[in-house]
Amino acid sequence: MHLTLVVPGLLDWPPSALNSVDEHAPALARLLGAASEPETDEDGLVATACRACGIAKQQDWPVAPWLAHGAGLDASDAYWLCADPARFVVSHNDVRLAGLIDDLTTDDASALAETLNAHFTGDGIRFIVATTRWFARVDRAPQLVTRPPQVALGAPLLPFLATGADASRWRRWQSEMQMLWFEHPVNRRREHAGLVTIDGVWLWGGGTLVSHDVPDTRIFAGDGLMSELARGVGLSLAPLPGGLNAVTGTTPSVFWLDAIGFDAVASQLATIERGWLAPAERALRAGGIREIALVLGGRASAITFRLTRPSLAARWRARLSPRRVAPMLSRFAGQSSGQ
Repeated sequence: MHLTLVVPGLLDWPPSALNSVDEHAPALARLLGAASEPETDEDGLVATACRACGIAKQQDWPVAPWLAHGAGLDASDAYWLCADPARFVVSHNDVRLAGLIDDLTTDDASALAETLNAHFTGDGIRFIVATTRWFARVDRAPQLVTRPPQVALGAPLLPFLATGADASRWRRWQSEMQMLWFEHPVNRRREHAGLVTIDGVWLWGGGTLVSHDVPDTRIFAGDGLMSELARGVGLSLAPLPGGLNAVTGTTPSVFWLDAIGFDAVASQLATIERGWLAPAERALRAGGIREIALVLGGRASAITFRLTRPSLAARWRARLSPRRVAPMLSRFAGQSSGQ
């Protein structure tokens, strides 16, 4: 079996927390120490999720059309973008993405989208609210390269704004959206209720729906982007089990673990170690798993370590001279957070 194990959130840990990896997750340290030089992906876990689903990159990783398809929309006849309602904070020096808004009622979301659609009637754009996702359907594909919102959260926006030949027009349109919603009745009600107002949308993940061969892969994941994409392309999807030992079969599998935060570092590492990393290490040595792709992710990047069954000499070297991995992870964590 080929196994892909995705650990989101680890590269967002501060160095003080990463220092505990060697102590509390020795199997992780041994796996990383025995792996080849890691592959860095600046497109982060969005790229990991798309690759797992067999989705090829266009200008962006085309997340939006497949999410729209999974939501029951006909996404075959246009260019689609995710349009996440967002809050921006303006300071003396810059503008920052403060967060995404996920508590809109259906009526309020529809009212905000209707305002945008009335304004952009002649521009070939239509905003669509589907379940928990917003989309922008565009008649003609723009020359536009975007970034996922997670990359920009809390940071000055300038390095993360859309680029490409059509970027200036889309930036102007985003400014128009902010003006349209500034005194919108929905925002006035939210402000009076003490809720965060909606300043605009974050556009990302654009592309067209291109048919492709669905890989023979099982996806195990909780709620989130990986599950939504898997449903969109028709992959086998199952809830994340309690650990690797609960899984049977030889079909290539992707296990997308829940994101891990900064709190209770020792217990989180111990849980991952016990349920996933130590069993994966044992199965690799025994030959039950032929290859492991271990993906560690943060907000802005991901690193992939690939391992095959080690030789006896390599196993002895790893035990006698274990490699400290915290300094290496700290280096990649700094890249992920934009430091």
